[in-house]
Amino acid sequence: MGEQSAKIHYTAFVDKKVKYDDEVTIGPFCVLIGKIKLNKKVRLCQNVVIYEKTEIGDATYIGDNVVIGHPDVAQLDLIMRSSEVFHRVMGEKVQIGKNVIIRSGVVIYCSVKIGDYTKLGHNVMLREETEVGEHSLIGTGTIVDGNVKIGNRVSIQSGVYIPTYTTIEDNVFLGPRCTLTNDKYVMRKEYDLTGPTIEAGSSIGANATILPGIRVGKGAIVGAGAVVTKDVPPRTIVTGVPAKTFKEVPDDFKIPKE
Repeated sequence: MGEQSAKIHYTAFVDKKVKYDDEVTIGPFCVLIGKIKLNKKVRLCQNVVIYEKTEIGDATYIGDNVVIGHPDVAQLDLIMRSSEVFHRVMGEKVQIGKNVIIRSGVVIYCSVKIGDYTKLGHNVMLREETEVGEHSLIGTGTIVDGNVKIGNRVSIQSGVYIPTYTTIEDNVFLGPRCTLTNDKYVMRKEYDLTGPTIEAGSSIGANATILPGIRVGKGAIVGAGAVVTKDVPPRTIVTGVPAKTFKEVPDDFKIPKE
């Protein structure tokens, strides 16, 4: 498929199991291992590594030094006991939609799904069992630590940390360097890790911290630098350390629409 119009650099390693459509470009020193599907006009730049069970949608751009389908901890243990030169990653399928932009240095683990028209900044990490919706933005240096659900039209700015078991609904804004947490007792006491839930249309300011299990209500705003220790009611502005109610969200502050 696509062999007539595909451009594959002579230094790239492309497994015989890889399938690619028309106008695919595979750049220097890329490595594609196992059953992989590249749809029309996919562009892989230099030094891209893609593991088995990955599908990439039409016209998606993958920047330099990106890893897709990285093994999780359990799979790494199996790999370390294997003698294979090119190891296989046996997690669930990685699905990347159409017209996605993935900039240089990104690491995407196995069992990740990314929706159409989403953009990732440089050096983003998405751990396993994470789902990102359509038309979303994940800024440079952001870490998403697995088992996370991110909705549609979400804007995550640079340097954000999102822990396991977090839910971020549609049309949420997370400001630069804000930190979400999931361990209430910081490993000093047994606790089931529980990330925050950020409901649709909420905005979290720069350098804010959201404690484990907190629910930020629909359309609420958390001020910059706030430390949120209690649930935030819908359409409420909270500020300070610890965060307290400042006022209701003004009527002219609109929740983004689809």
